[in-house]
Amino acid sequence: MVRPAEGLPVDDWDGGWIDISRPLTTRTPVWPGEQALALSQHHIGDVLVSTISTTCHIGTHIDAPLHMCRTGRAVEEIPLERLIGPAEVVRLPSDVGAASPAELPDGWTPRYPRVLLRTDSHPVNAPIGDDFAAASAELVHWLADRGVRTLGIDTPSVDAFSSTDLAAHHALIEREMTWIEGLLLDGVETGSFLLIALPMPLEGCEAAPVRALIRDL
Repeated sequence: MVRPAEGLPVDDWDGGWIDISRPLTTRTPVWPGEQALALSQHHIGDVLVSTISTTCHIGTHIDAPLHMCRTGRAVEEIPLERLIGPAEVVRLPSDVGAASPAELPDGWTPRYPRVLLRTDSHPVNAPIGDDFAAASAELVHWLADRGVRTLGIDTPSVDAFSSTDLAAHHALIEREMTWIEGLLLDGVETGSFLLIALPMPLEGCEAAPVRALIRDL
């Protein structure tokens, strides 16, 4: 923790942050058929210069409506207030498949317009296959009806790997919600947090990597 200079006020934002982003390396799994991260580095004298190339859907990332709809918003058009503010972490069973409202904790209703689903069904660097939990369109509509505007999940997709109709994606667009995929919520307890999850401002793109952080409210 960085200490303030004598006489200066303590910054209330200093310390206590939990990084819930997946680390990006050349070993980070990507969706089958997508481009994994390629990294090249060279020195110009003592100056190191790195170049990367990869899919925009790598690791922790945000999808924009443009991903599913040719006339949808691109990444830079997502309202940033959707990605900064109080959020709630909720546990789902890891073997739930496409979760419905029935899989939510008994009696639970969202406190905030941002909900992060922890399933523990996709460990770091696990291959992306048909073994992670997802959300159903029914769950998306249930959350939207209760004021949720941002949905995050700790798996590579809000839809199941085998989904062909991508019903959860389409429901999110229909309800004008924002969604984040690939969060890293291992060890994060359920409860209320302050969320900051800002994407790279890749103009005209349908997705972008995100650095997501939470801290206790």
